[in-house]
Amino acid sequence: MVLSDLETIHKPTYHEVEIISRSVRDLPPANYLFKIESYSVLVDTGVEKYETDHVFHAGGYKWRLILYPSGNHKSNGSGHVSLYLAIADTDDLPEGWEVNVNFKLFVFDQKNNNYLTIQAADGAVRKFHEMKKEWGFDQMIELEALLSCILVNF
Repeated sequence: MVLSDLETIHKPTYHEVEIISRSVRDLPPANYLFKIESYSVLVDTGVEKYETDHVFHAGGYKWRLILYPSGNHKSNGSGHVSLYLAIADTDDLPEGWEVNVNFKLFVFDQKNNNYLTIQAADGAVRKFHEMKKEWGFDQMIELEALLSCILVNF
C-alpha cells in the first residue's frame, strides 16, 4: 500500500463537507491498541459491526471503538472500512453532559511498518452528548487498500 504524506478526501456530512486528513508516521499512538488478528475472518463471516469489548480511559472518560469491516452502509461507508470513537458508560455522567474531543485514529501498515493517521483536516473538536455518542470516519480507508491484517489504534 502506497500512501502520500498528506492526502485529503471530500465527503458530504449532514450540513457540510468534511475533509479528512491522512498522513503517515512512524511513532505509535499512546492511548489504546485494538488488534485484529485476521481481518479477512471478520469480512468472510459477515460481521457488520464490531464494538470493542474493552473500554479504555482517556481524558477522564470511558471510550470504545466501533468498526464496520465492510463499511457502515447506513452512513456512506460502502467500499470502505468505517471506524468510530464512542463514549461509553454515560449513565454515570450528569444530566446535560457534553464532552468536546479532538481525536486521531491510526491504522498500522505492516508492510511499511508505519501508521496511517486519520483525523478531521480542520482539527475540528467533536461534541459528544446524549444524542451523539460516537464520531468517526465513514470512509476511513478503502477496502481495496487494506492489508489482510491490520492494527487499529486510538
